[in-house]
Parts: sequence; C-alpha cells; structure tokens
Amino acid sequence: MTIIDSAMNDVNGQRPQTGIRLTEQQLRARRARSLAIALALGAFVVVIFLVTIVRLGSNVLTGPM
Repeated sequence: MTIIDSAMNDVNGQRPQTGIRLTEQQLRARRARSLAIALALGAFVVVIFLVTIVRLGSNVLTGPM
C-alpha cells in the first residue's frame, strides 16, 4: 500500500464513495430522455431511408434498358 492509497482511505480502511447518486425520479427522467433520443434517431434513419428509396426508385424507372 502506498502513501497515497492510505491517505485516500477513510477511518475504516475503505475508500469513500465518490460520485453523484441520482434519485429514482432523476433516473426515470434520464431513461425517458434516452428513449426519446433513441426514437427520434430511429425515426430520422427511417425518413432518410425512405427518401433514398423514393429517389432511387424514380431513377430506376427512367434509366436506360
């Protein structure tokens, strides 16, 4: 054990808890935001795919045979 390790330990010899603990309400809000972002991203991908298919489809019909 180094000097730094022993200085970082608390009275019981264990490292103290660091970081932020979120409440249940904050965790639910985070999950809702993540779900909304995922759905928006999925919808954007579908729109881009459909636009691509429509644009390519019209060129396939008018192309040389």
